[in-house]
Formats: sequence, C-alpha cells, structure tokens
Amino acid sequence: MFSNISPLFYALVATLCFSYSSTIFTEFARKISPFWMNSFKAFIALFAFWITVFFMDNWIPINIKSIFALLSSGCIGLMIADIFMLHAMKDLGAARMLMIFGLQPFFLGLGSYFLFNQSFSLLNFLGVLLMLCCLYTISLESYKKNGSWQLRGMLFGLVAIFLDGIGVLLTRYGFDQTETISSAQVNAVRCVGAILGFVIINYFIHKKKERLSFIPTWKKLTKNEKYRIILGSLGGTYFSLMLYLTAVSKGQLSVISSVTITGPMFAAFFECIKSKRWPSTYLFIAFIFFISGFLVFTQQ
Repeated sequence: MFSNISPLFYALVATLCFSYSSTIFTEFARKISPFWMNSFKAFIALFAFWITVFFMDNWIPINIKSIFALLSSGCIGLMIADIFMLHAMKDLGAARMLMIFGLQPFFLGLGSYFLFNQSFSLLNFLGVLLMLCCLYTISLESYKKNGSWQLRGMLFGLVAIFLDGIGVLLTRYGFDQTETISSAQVNAVRCVGAILGFVIINYFIHKKKERLSFIPTWKKLTKNEKYRIILGSLGGTYFSLMLYLTAVSKGQLSVISSVTITGPMFAAFFECIKSKRWPSTYLFIAFIFFISGFLVFTQQ
C-alpha cells in the first residue's frame, strides 16, 4: 500500500512535522537552553524508535560499516548539528533558521555526486547565490531592528547545515551497506549515536557545574509545557525522521532535501499564529530569494 507513495510526499509531511516542532524547540531553547532541549528530544526519540523496532519491526543483522556510519550520523547530525541549530533558532527564530537550511541541497548534491555518483547541476551555484541573498536579507532585518547583524546566529546555522549534511550522507551510506534495513532500525541506531554524543559532551567536555540535570528542570515546567515539549519532541524527531529517512532511502538526496522549501513557510505560519502578527517585509523578501534558490536547485 505504501510502496507506491512518492518519496517527495514523505519528505513533505516530515517537513510539516518538523516545522511545527521547531517553534516549540525555539521556545524552550530560549527558556531553558539549546543543549537541554536537544538532549531531551534525543532521549524521547531513542525511546520511541526502540519501542517501534521492538513491537512493529523485524530487527535484521546490520553490516559493521552501517553501524559505524549510523552511530556517527547520530552523534554528528542529531546531537552536535542540532545543538548549533537550536542556538541559531534561539537567536534568529525558527522560520529564519529553516531558511538557512536552503543551502543544504547544494552541499548534499555536491557530496552525493562524489560519494554516490548522483547527478549534480552547475545551476546549483546560482542557487547558492540566491540563498546568500536570502541570508543577507535576514541579517539586514536584524540590523535594522536592533543594530545587530546576528552573525553568531548565521554562523551557528551554517555550521548546523554542514554537520547535518554530513549526517545525512552517513545515513545514506548506512542504508546502502545494509539494503534491507528499515527507517525505524536506522533511526534507533542513530539515536544511540546521539545519546553517545550527549554523554561525551555532558560528562567529558562540560565542567561539572555545567552538566545538565533533567529532573529539577522538568519539575519546574507546567503541565501544558510538559505536554507541548513531549509533542514537539515526538513530531520533530520520531515522526519527521521516520518519514524523512523513508524518503532518503527511496529518492535522490538533493531533490528530496529541496522539499524543505515548505519548511520556513510552515514555521513562519505557526510563528504568526503564536505571536498573532504578520510576517515582516524583510521576511517576505527573504522568502522570494529562498523560493527562487530552491527552484534552481530542483532543476536537475
């Protein structure tokens, strides 16, 4: 029944789930901290994926190359990259951060050209130029509003998409090395890698007084906040990753990633509902550059 569904549809629904969840991630990254929010959603994802594998999926033996690639993908893409992403969301907001991810098809297209012999169009360089115009517009808006170019947020966002792209390429490599592996099993292994990343950062890099303590912070949240943070963690990790990696396993990387054109629009829509105000003129102009860049990226 599901075998005939287009990979682009999986990618679109995954983007919708993540866009809504990103507004929740932004809220709690600002209220608590990006590292706390990212670690919490990683544990929620770990729990959800392993339940799925245990009750609904058939576990198959995994090639050692796949295990290494997926653990590395989880540590780099789900933990380290997402910490940078949440820092960028904290500074820029969800919609603007997701627009920075518009550069990812270029990096994925370039990487998949060398690693998987997939096609790569020189038009992508024009797409990069349009995306840079998008980033400049976002930064100009911040400068006009508060006198800051928000370069830190931009830098965090660019680091996030670079590391996330590495994670996606490693995930695709893991799929290719064990061809019958399912998305649930892939994500379960990746989440283990993310938790390993959390352990390394929290217990070996952070100073003792900087280490996270989940329970005291959790107790301070209201019942409504607890419901929303769990819902956001499930939507932004479990559901979005299941759907997105299903798309990645079936389709071309650069084209699949281009479906995230809808991400900033959904995120801006949810942010406008939450704040009860229209998007700014600068955001509309940034959208024009963003959409133009993606139209170029999809001309493969």
